[in-house]
Amino acid sequence: MNWAWIVLVVLTASPFIVDSAYGQSAINVTEFQPCFLNYSAQGIEMLQQCNFENDYLDTVTVGFDYVTGGLLPVVIVSVIIVGTYLKYQTGIYPLAIGVAFLPFAAFLFPEDFINYSIIISAVIGAGAVVNAIIKQTKDY
Repeated sequence: MNWAWIVLVVLTASPFIVDSAYGQSAINVTEFQPCFLNYSAQGIEMLQQCNFENDYLDTVTVGFDYVTGGLLPVVIVSVIIVGTYLKYQTGIYPLAIGVAFLPFAAFLFPEDFINYSIIISAVIGAGAVVNAIIKQTKDY
């Protein structure tokens, strides 16, 4: 029960300990149009201009990358993690999948994916704490 009071005090005092972040700057982003949406080339010319004949994997995933903002691997791994959790109803398997994909993530998305994995680990850790405090202490 002492841990609950400590967590409550830390959460209550955190606005006074951590400074607020203000995002007052505007970032101008130029419009990007991928080559497959450029209607100046049709048919085989599009394959040549977009470099599709050299990279078949990029050819298959270019539309999905455009829709997801270049984060298609993150979406795929998220679907795998959610599906695994829904099937087995335990947090250890999604955590293991996240750890297995960390080397790929560090190569593909150094900041985005590692931050995402930290968030997933924190959610699973919070679930474990809730499980330990609430469910394991009740007599059924």
